[in-house]
Amino acid sequence: MKFATLILALGGVVVTTGCSSLISLNPFVTDQEAITDAALPGVWNTDDKDGMFAIRQAGSTYTIVYSEGSSAPMKFEARLFLAGDAKLLDLVSTNEDPFQVPAHLLVRVWPEGSTLRWAFLDSDWFKQQAAEHLSNHAAGDRTLLTAPPVAVRSFVMKYGAGEKAYDKQQTLTKAQ
Repeated sequence: MKFATLILALGGVVVTTGCSSLISLNPFVTDQEAITDAALPGVWNTDDKDGMFAIRQAGSTYTIVYSEGSSAPMKFEARLFLAGDAKLLDLVSTNEDPFQVPAHLLVRVWPEGSTLRWAFLDSDWFKQQAAEHLSNHAAGDRTLLTAPPVAVRSFVMKYGAGEKAYDKQQTLTKAQ
């Protein structure tokens, strides 16, 4: 019975985090390691103008709401941290769903004035490194990291700042 519950929970994690193909059961950053950047809060439009990110800061935590067209908004909590000189966000969904286990996603951000570049750290290379160095569970094209928090943070500090860690960047523009 416990195995069936675990499978259902893992399935819920994989299905409900449609943003990235590399997710973790454990955080990538601790509250003590979190930093802030005054350039992140604001309303940001996607380059195709169909989507919008609203980012608010509360202490060392950010709330992020993503909306696109008539779809229901996606809500996240995030903590910013440095891996080398790379600024990374540890995102976790805050949408309420009884079948969802909170899963953490990694996003690299480059705040630069009125633009914010954004890229999920889920390249094939990064997932391969994760598969070789961390305990994980593969489900289709997704990889769920199940390693302890210390191992996950150590891995991100070693590999997360590299340009091979992400594929596609999205450029967001600050709304006036």
